[in-house]
Amino acid sequence: MNNEHKEHKEQLKLYDDKEQELERAIAIVREQRREYINKHNLNKVNDEQTN
Repeated sequence: MNNEHKEHKEQLKLYDDKEQELERAIAIVREQRREYINKHNLNKVNDEQTN
């Protein structure tokens, strides 16, 4: 494996690692949002407002 190929592989791994980190963060935020909505019964409020 030449040096340039190794550098590309390392850079792509950094991108992959960052993408995984961000996907985990998004999942956490979505879960927190869902818990907040459930805690404050906001689903019912939203349903009443749309009817």
